[in-house]
Amino acid sequence: MKTALSISLALALVLTCEISAGQRIWVEASEDCGEWTKARKLKRSSPYEAHLIGLLSGMALGGMTDIWKAHGNPLSKEQASVCMHKYCQSNPLSKVVIGAEELANEKTNGEYRRLQKNLSTTPLSDQPGGK
Repeated sequence: MKTALSISLALALVLTCEISAGQRIWVEASEDCGEWTKARKLKRSSPYEAHLIGLLSGMALGGMTDIWKAHGNPLSKEQASVCMHKYCQSNPLSKVVIGAEELANEKTNGEYRRLQKNLSTTPLSDQPGGK
């Protein structure tokens, strides 16, 4: 009886994990690049920069990919902020979270995005017709 129950629970867990792996993941991040750029100009960007550090760290943990020290080339917090500022200046209508994904992908030489290969889009990318 215990063996059958254990097998049933294990099977249910595996099925649940497989179902959730294919779902998009919502990231609560309202900042767009216009807000980032404005905050940098006003020298009030530290909350945005802290959010970026958290995003990149969460992406590294969630993707099991070393973004901060990828390929022996460390990325400092200051470098991440400068990269995001450049991204936002070039893409003023984009979201900071999309820029963070681009930075993670660039820093890992595409490894971050390759890990998302089973998804039709990466978890953070905008989907056509999405909300």
